[in-house]
Amino acid sequence: MNNDVTESINPSTTESPETYVQYGDRYSSSNNTSLALKNYQRALAMNPDFARAHQRIGTIYQLEGNIMEAIASFNKAIALDPASMEAQLGLGNAYQQMGWAELAIPCFQTALELAPDRFLAEYHCKLGDSLKARGRVAEAIASYERAIATNPDEVDGYRAIAQVYLEQHDLALVSAIYERADARQLLQGKDYNTLGVAGMQKFNSTKDLNLVKTAIACFEQAIQIDPSYADAHCNLGSAFIHQDQIKDAILAYKEAIDIEPNFAQPYFNLGILLNNIGKVDEAIACFESAISLVPDWVEAHQHLGKLLQHRAG
Repeated sequence: MNNDVTESINPSTTESPETYVQYGDRYSSSNNTSLALKNYQRALAMNPDFARAHQRIGTIYQLEGNIMEAIASFNKAIALDPASMEAQLGLGNAYQQMGWAELAIPCFQTALELAPDRFLAEYHCKLGDSLKARGRVAEAIASYERAIATNPDEVDGYRAIAQVYLEQHDLALVSAIYERADARQLLQGKDYNTLGVAGMQKFNSTKDLNLVKTAIACFEQAIQIDPSYADAHCNLGSAFIHQDQIKDAILAYKEAIDIEPNFAQPYFNLGILLNNIGKVDEAIACFESAISLVPDWVEAHQHLGKLLQHRAG
């Protein structure tokens, strides 16, 4: 335990529920959740109706992964003090962790109504995530936009909107939201990778080779930012194939494997490519590696079975 914390919580004061909550908060701030919990429980022993102590206990349970206990504590806090923004947020987060978006939404919305000035950008994103999970896409986008309005550097807001448009296969809107983020120099390697994936998805439906060139540029930018980004190397390999850059594709897949040997996708992709250029034994080895990592990969088993049968014949 931190000595500074010890000194700060031992003044000669009258014991009260409020005092024990303060002690608990100090222990909590020093990551001593065990002693924090004991002090919150002492507060409740003195006053079982102390809403803030229930809320704090809910937070501790949530941090420890005891989500059902957290939900119970947050509900007790709200029953005693419906205007507790912290309890509403905690309950919303707990419901979201359980995958209960329909229950999380009103908690986040109530917290927003109670204290709009303290409703941070990350909370708007959480509300957006729950709305999206329930199929309320327009409301979700509006919530993500509020996150950006609250904090223009909240990159998760831009990413969440881009993901919605990516799922709708609307490359123009994906590009537009990323351009807004790029103007603030927020984009990271995974963002350029996502933009490249969007371009390849659009190419699959339009066969516009210019989209492949754009996607390659995005994957290369992602790799420039993060050279160890295996997924971007794998995606780059797939894009190179559409440009007939077979050697470059092979190198990209092998680079992805070197970076992340337990990443099954590049083994599978490389297996298909090697088979297409007549390197059957190497292709078999790739499919076997993919299956060793993902034993129930049906398509990999099918390709491997055909190659083994062909070689045996």
